[in-house]
Amino acid sequence: MVADGGCAWHAEQTHESLAPFLIEETAEFIDAIERDLPPEEVRGELGDVLYQVLFHAVIAERDGEGYDLASVAQSLNEKLVARHPHVFGDRGHMTVAELNAEWERLKEDAAGEDRGSRAPLEGIPAGMPTLARAAKVVERLKRARLVDPSAAERSAEDPLSAAIGPAETAMAEVGIGDAMLALVIRANAAGVDPDRSLRLAVNRLAERVSCD
Repeated sequence: MVADGGCAWHAEQTHESLAPFLIEETAEFIDAIERDLPPEEVRGELGDVLYQVLFHAVIAERDGEGYDLASVAQSLNEKLVARHPHVFGDRGHMTVAELNAEWERLKEDAAGEDRGSRAPLEGIPAGMPTLARAAKVVERLKRARLVDPSAAERSAEDPLSAAIGPAETAMAEVGIGDAMLALVIRANAAGVDPDRSLRLAVNRLAERVSCD
């Protein structure tokens, strides 16, 4: 792929130069799933994602970074076994809530950290897409019992309530999408970058919870 005498473009690539392609190919795969495309098209998009993984592994081998595709697969296998003692060990059946707690403990053990020392938001990549990061932050804080997302549904200050109406259970996906789109339209009218607005709001939430 990147050997002498091969493709000149491939030979010039680095992890950094390929990162946008990994994002793009992943987005195309997700799009194929959400559009319910035929299995053969989904398969092709998944192959494109796999190609990016292969490419990065070959670059690492070429540049002497200490790993290749075989060692990547081996590390993945070891992690899967270590993170699933209820499957490969003798822990027996565990509920989803128990699994979430166990995974956090296993991550601490793997990092050599004391049990319970890991902050709720530790390990969330800053480079995640803003909306995905916001969802991750809220989910982590919910697991840590630091926020109660369901409380917003009963709040008169809920900024979505006017758009989707009150709901005692999970709000409809269509309603949430419409409300978010309405906010983007309002942001455009106000000359505000909605991505930046959300990013700053997530940062404020994380800081507020960390200080409590």
